[in-house]
Amino acid sequence: MQNFRKPERLCSRKSIGKLFSDGNSLFNYPFKILWLENNIDSPVVARMAVSVPARKVKKAADRNRIKRLVREGWRINKKNLYESGAFQNRSIDIILVYVSDRVYDYELINKSVIELIDKLISINESG
Repeated sequence: MQNFRKPERLCSRKSIGKLFSDGNSLFNYPFKILWLENNIDSPVVARMAVSVPARKVKKAADRNRIKRLVREGWRINKKNLYESGAFQNRSIDIILVYVSDRVYDYELINKSVIELIDKLISINESG
């Protein structure tokens, strides 16, 4: 469970485009999360991608660092989503869009990822 393998990565341009056009959104600074239930028979609960716009974060090294930190936060905390039971027998696609123009440390990014996962769980358990 403590890894981020290929089936858990959202790589398809078609799926990502569908997320941006039809997806549901949540906001928790410094992220906006877009998520959508997919109809793919997948062995994983969630496929995830990270977006850090060059318009917000100018330096490529900073963008890459943010993406690494977000993926690490997701890798460590995704077990909460898997164990919640909110997505029993279904799968979702998620994209985390970084909306800040500042580069934050791991503690803030990790805390925000945990809060987003908790919000996603509570929305899908109630509805």
